[in-house]
Amino acid sequence: MSTYINSNTGKPIERDEPRDMESLYTGKPLIVETDAQRVITYANKRFVEASGYTKEEVIGSPHCMHLHPDMPAGIFKDACRMTDEGKTWSGLVQNVNKEGISYWTELLIQPKVNEMGKIVGYMATRREMDGSKLDEVKKEYDMMRASGEETVRGQFCGEVYLGEGACAF
Repeated sequence: MSTYINSNTGKPIERDEPRDMESLYTGKPLIVETDAQRVITYANKRFVEASGYTKEEVIGSPHCMHLHPDMPAGIFKDACRMTDEGKTWSGLVQNVNKEGISYWTELLIQPKVNEMGKIVGYMATRREMDGSKLDEVKKEYDMMRASGEETVRGQFCGEVYLGEGACAF
C-alpha cells in the first residue's frame, strides 16, 4: 500500500500496490489540472471515475500518485523539465488506480501561463493510445529503466510543439 497526503484536507490517501492487471484506457479524455507544484486542482468526471478515488480525494492530491511505479523515472523528470521550460510534452504512460489496477494512455502535458508569461500550473490530458504499440512501448521502457539514465527520450515520449500561445490561459 502506498500513502500520499492530500494537501487540501491533510488526510492520507491510500493506493493499493499495483497488481498484475492492466488494460488500455478506452473512452473520452481524462483531464487533470494542477498548480505549479503539480498538486491537482481540477479533474474531470472521467478521470475521477478511472482513478477509483472520490473527487475530494483527487483534488489536492499529488499528480504523481496516479503514475505506475514501473514507469521509468527519467521520463517524468524529462517531462517536468520540458514543461517547466514552457514546452508541451507527450508520451505513452501507465497509470494505476486506487485498487492497484493499471491502465495505459497517451498523455499530453501543457504548461498553463498567466498574462505575464509565468507558469501557474499544468494541464494533463490522457486519451486512448494505439494498442498495437503496447508491446514495443513496454520493451523500450524496460530498456530505459535498465539503463538507469536520469533523462531519457524515446520513440514514445518527448517534446511536442503546438505553436506560440497554445497553452496560455
